[in-house]
Amino acid sequence: MLSRIEPKIHFPFSLKKGVAMLQYLLQQVGGEYTYMGLLKLAFFADRYHVRKYARPISMDEYYAFPYGPGGSMLKDILLEPEVIFFQQENPIERSSAYNVRLVSQNIDLKQFSKADIDALSFSTNNFADIGKRPKGEFILSDISHAYPEWDQYADLFNSGKTKRESICYEDFLSEPKENHPMFLKHRFIDPFDKLTEEERTDLIDEMREYSAVLSS
Repeated sequence: MLSRIEPKIHFPFSLKKGVAMLQYLLQQVGGEYTYMGLLKLAFFADRYHVRKYARPISMDEYYAFPYGPGGSMLKDILLEPEVIFFQQENPIERSSAYNVRLVSQNIDLKQFSKADIDALSFSTNNFADIGKRPKGEFILSDISHAYPEWDQYADLFNSGKTKRESICYEDFLSEPKENHPMFLKHRFIDPFDKLTEEERTDLIDEMREYSAVLSS
């Protein structure tokens, strides 16, 4: 893991953009998906965007959960839509115990830059079909466990000592083990381009500058 002396990087979360992100991903996968699988697609899109553009799409606070990394507010949107959209049109709804469905095709595409679409496409192109397999959401969960964002806490989760741990965006810049057991289990090849140490340092500096501008 990268050493961190400065305060944790934060970005201001936008509910409009978070909802649009989930709507867009749902539309791309056919309008219905498991909520756990959709959170993974959002994570992989944010991971790509951080590694290429020094900021996430969602701007959410990320945590490691037993099922893998996930955005806190994105999770609430999918699991408690009746609370998030109280007395408002609900663009996403629970269609079963484990699935969510796109209700409104009216997606606010103005929320996205070309870079955002690039990252969302990377996620769906590399991961969406996996989630459509039988119990595919658990395969995506396994694969997400291979990435350092979650893997750094593997011993704590495996021993039952934690149920949630904070993830820093700097962790998105670290590389997984090429022969990680979860990659081998599912015969999966990591699609993310590797970063050099210089690239990681530059991305962290850029993230901090961007975070400071948005917070000012």
